[in-house]
Amino acid sequence: MRLVLDARTAAFAALIDYAGLFPPASLDMDDAVVAYRRALASPQSWVAGRFLCRASQLTDLAASATASLVAGDQPWEIGVIFDLPPGESAALATDFHAEMDPVMTVAAAEARLDEPTAVRVGALLDAILAIAPDVVPFVEVDRSASLRDQVELITDGLEQRHRVGGAKIRCGGVSPDLVPTPGEVAEFIMAATTRSLPFKATAGLHQPIRHFDEELGVERHGFVNLLMASTFAASGMDRAVLEAVIAEVDPDAFAISTAFASWRDHEVPGSALRRTRQSGFVSYGSCDFDEPVEALRALGFIGEGS
Repeated sequence: MRLVLDARTAAFAALIDYAGLFPPASLDMDDAVVAYRRALASPQSWVAGRFLCRASQLTDLAASATASLVAGDQPWEIGVIFDLPPGESAALATDFHAEMDPVMTVAAAEARLDEPTAVRVGALLDAILAIAPDVVPFVEVDRSASLRDQVELITDGLEQRHRVGGAKIRCGGVSPDLVPTPGEVAEFIMAATTRSLPFKATAGLHQPIRHFDEELGVERHGFVNLLMASTFAASGMDRAVLEAVIAEVDPDAFAISTAFASWRDHEVPGSALRRTRQSGFVSYGSCDFDEPVEALRALGFIGEGS
């Protein structure tokens, strides 16, 4: 057993929740199951997190996975995305969990907040928490309303229910207006860090470092930028630094070695990355597994895993 984790392992273990069913990949269920199984069998399997599936597709997932199961397959953790009314999504997830456990278990569920009120947050949390005793809820914030206020509502709702959960931020989409600014992302991270609320991200995070997408005509966020910003926020750095980290487009400005990580003149130990992954930036959804992993390898950021 390893007593000291490589900082790169601490940074990227189970970071990528596989979202092959979602755009732009939009794979059919059988192909997504094959791709996820391939990721779990790869040398970088330790980077793979949960399999993300819409609530409306859980029946298809059960059929596809059951038909292709082989002896020795490891159990899958499923992250259910609510795409139907909360009660319907939760009922489908509950049935799936009861039928497939322990081969597949609903480990988390994610629901979008369409009305930033305490009542609405509470309704989403209650629906998710009814699925299974250990399910972890993530509530996606709405950029049209105060991000800080929504983080407060989510945190308060979880505390009232004495449960662990988190928030979720959407970092991209099919049009430029769906990409939040570095300032918005920094505001979200600062708010979540202040309330010790874990968070995950989704959409558009295909590369480690922020970069220009010529097809969309906009700068895409990088998941390493978010990871470092979250770590710096927990270390007490101010919002101006976080915005600069999130907006950084130079890969050479970042370094992650066996013991430390840095951005320009700011350095943090590997233990800080580990704490961030446990209670800050816990994961992000990606419709591709190979692309971000290969990009990490090209940058020299991938450790050996554990």
